[in-house]
Amino acid sequence: MKRLIILLVLFTIAGLPSAQAQQDFKFGFEASPFISWMKTDKKPVKSDGANLGFQIVMNGEFYIQDRYALKGGLGISFNNGGRLLHTEGGAIFPDSDLSMPSLHDPLPPNTSVKYKLQYVEIPLAFRMRTQEFGYIRYFAELPMLVFGINTQARADLGVANGENEDISKDTPVFNLSWGLGAGAEYALTSTTSLVGGLFYQQGIADVTSDSTPDQSKAVLKRLILRMGVMF
Repeated sequence: MKRLIILLVLFTIAGLPSAQAQQDFKFGFEASPFISWMKTDKKPVKSDGANLGFQIVMNGEFYIQDRYALKGGLGISFNNGGRLLHTEGGAIFPDSDLSMPSLHDPLPPNTSVKYKLQYVEIPLAFRMRTQEFGYIRYFAELPMLVFGINTQARADLGVANGENEDISKDTPVFNLSWGLGAGAEYALTSTTSLVGGLFYQQGIADVTSDSTPDQSKAVLKRLILRMGVMF
């Protein structure tokens, strides 16, 4: 019996990750406000304002060395988008289930539409950080890719009775962005730190699909004030 207990203890110790292995992986959470806006490639549709949004992300960091890590996560972002001014008007949301039949009529020229998009996101990044200065390390993340899945798409159409309309059938399901950012982490303990930084994201994929004559491509841009804690 004693030998069995000793063997079980030895197997348990062998199965536990070493202190170095625990240091190689960190996880944490972020709750970050951001400003988003939309940029188009055609002059008849122009950027006309920004949205204030919020995102929550769960992150994991795998350190290749003390100063370099691969980073991944899973999160959700609320109220992405902004305003687009459709100078020529047109049938912008022909396939969506709008609340009134009259809203399917072509919108008049110079209509400003506010887009409100929600995404489940998977961010991936390469993370570099400095040596520790007291309790502080500085870091940068470059490159950064963010894969998004649209879970809600609404819009204020800029006309009477056209508030908070469901435009999901005229909104692509997937989004892709690249980005970069930098910031600092403050060590609270040997394993826990506060994280803060400023990040920029630039969309690659079109986040709108309309039947207006110009067939413009609109990409999403974000400026994020990242705040979080890592363990």
